[in-house]
Amino acid sequence: MTSSNPAATNTAPRRRALPAWQAVAGAAALAAVVNLIVLYIGDAAGASLALKLNGKPDDIRAGDVIFISIVAPVIGITAVVLLARWKPVFLRVGQFVSGAVAVLTAIGPLTLDTDGGTAATLITMHLFVGFVAVAALEVIRRSRV
Repeated sequence: MTSSNPAATNTAPRRRALPAWQAVAGAAALAAVVNLIVLYIGDAAGASLALKLNGKPDDIRAGDVIFISIVAPVIGITAVVLLARWKPVFLRVGQFVSGAVAVLTAIGPLTLDTDGGTAATLITMHLFVGFVAVAALEVIRRSRV
């Protein structure tokens, strides 16, 4: 006996699409939490967490880490999602750009006048924000298929 209902014959479970705003918010929250953990690990490991900017020392504070870890992915991912409404290929392009920007900005701490622990902490934070952006864009891309 066959069913005339096409939904009854399709037994494959359907994935629920994740709204883009949830992916953006989740990515930003995850980046902030993990980067705070990295900051505290760097502090516990003895990193100075101070940079010399314009000749004077500038401490890296938790509020700064939270702000940048939220703002950077929100702006970047949202811009890519808006562009992808026009051309869906921008989701994939945005992944490559996010990864490249993360790697390029991670080079910055190596050029600063600071200790190795601080540089390692900052590099890890930059790379994680890039990873989160790439992963969020992948989630958005897969949920649209």
